[in-house]
Amino acid sequence: MRKGNPHKGFWFYFGRVMACIGILLLLTILGIYLTVPTYSFKEPRPFEGEYLYNPYQDMNPDQWKKYHFHCHSRKYFGMTNGRKSKETAIDSVYQTLGYDHYGISDYMSINLHGADREDYIPAYEHGYGLIRKTHQICIGAKSVYRIDYPFMQNLNMKQHMLNKLGERSRFVMPAHASFTKGYKVSDMKYLSNYRLIEVVNPYGNAIEHWDMALSNGHRLYALGDDDTHDITNVHEVCRNMTMVNTPDLDPENVYDALEKGLCYAVEFDNWYYFPLTLEQKAKETHELDYLTQAQLVGDTLFIQTSAETMREVQFIGQDGKVLKTEQGVVRAYYVIQPNDTYVRTRIDLNGRNFLYLNPVTRHPTTIVVDRRLDQINWSQTILYWVVYAVALIAFAWYLFKKAKEKKNQSNAN
Repeated sequence: MRKGNPHKGFWFYFGRVMACIGILLLLTILGIYLTVPTYSFKEPRPFEGEYLYNPYQDMNPDQWKKYHFHCHSRKYFGMTNGRKSKETAIDSVYQTLGYDHYGISDYMSINLHGADREDYIPAYEHGYGLIRKTHQICIGAKSVYRIDYPFMQNLNMKQHMLNKLGERSRFVMPAHASFTKGYKVSDMKYLSNYRLIEVVNPYGNAIEHWDMALSNGHRLYALGDDDTHDITNVHEVCRNMTMVNTPDLDPENVYDALEKGLCYAVEFDNWYYFPLTLEQKAKETHELDYLTQAQLVGDTLFIQTSAETMREVQFIGQDGKVLKTEQGVVRAYYVIQPNDTYVRTRIDLNGRNFLYLNPVTRHPTTIVVDRRLDQINWSQTILYWVVYAVALIAFAWYLFKKAKEKKNQSNAN
């Protein structure tokens, strides 16, 4: 005698299998979200103290190198961005442009292309989120951290992710922070334990985010990247870059420079709107004026570049306030006032090329110590975990009882 219901065919059982897979996936994601510890954040305070730290104090103007840390190649059969970007094509384009380093940062994967070169720096872009892209660029990555919170992230999750990624990378950097509001400007008031921020990115600059962090005493340094997805589209390349002051391309020397703030972001603001060829862009990058002086003499900051004249120089301080503007000058200066917590400089070289210098910051002593605001609140975390566990057990018990009742009714019929 044939057992089972003859009407229950392939699609019935296929549906059940898919439903089980969906439930397991949902429970996994739910588990990842619910196991995030709860953090307590100390109230931030602006930079303070008598000592002024100038990140460019050891700068050698003959040692600037052109760097780019955010670029995608074709991966996962083209399912992710990196549409036509073969590694060899990336090499060809950025070598033509005269970059000293062009890092590939694929999604959730460390690309080993170029690992035999002296300048190779392992990196990747972390994050699965599609709606709110709370992504990070991991520079000097030792391994890929597979966990993420793809649908939404609160402040606890963002801080926890920065901490976990920082354990596996030399630097973890919020990427395109303003894009889809993955990072809110208000988040930057409390987030700590990271050094770099992608200030200029074609998908959205993070100037407000940077000033919010600096105004609350977080010593962050600016990087600029193309975030290239289609290397064959000339409009996507050479829109931003990072200048790093390093004697050579040894990654350890580059890391040291980034840690000190011996770098600055470059934005080629109008290049997207004017149809320049790759050769024209290459000519301009090779002739790009660069920083030659950012010197503190007493309390006076002097700024100069290799340009004959700088179109405009802005000195910017607490809360993003413009402290002073000079136009058409060879050399600019600003006398730092006792109430200035930090001073950063934005240079408009010629109306097309813009430099974002890292800030001079105040500290109590010559030994600069960064303040951590985050601390896991273990009592609250354990309480929440117990509540979650009880709720899940109760829900599982309810489902078990309902299934048992349904089975008993079926047997009775």
